Amino acid sequence: MIKIEWDIMRDLKKTLKNPDLSVSEKARIANALAYHAGVLNKLLAQQGETPQFNEATLGDFIRDIDQSARRLVRRDFRTWTRKLSLKK
Repeated sequence: MIKIEWDIMRDLKKTLKNPDLSVSEKARIANALAYHAGVLNKLLAQQGETPQFNEATLGDFIRDIDQSARRLVRRDFRTWTRKLSLKK
């Protein structure tokens, strides 16, 4: 599952680099990327490993996409982190 999440995230990141995407398409892809980063963190935490992403490391992962898309990913990551939290 973890490998699949990494593959999905790499594909979404590659898709975000497409200059032909509309703003709404970038927003949907950014949301999906943030969701999968949260899911990856949750899977790693369930296996007793350290979560891979926080806002700083996610920023490093998405450094080479345009600034507006990065902002969307970081915003959505904060939202998904709260929604997918293991804490109750």
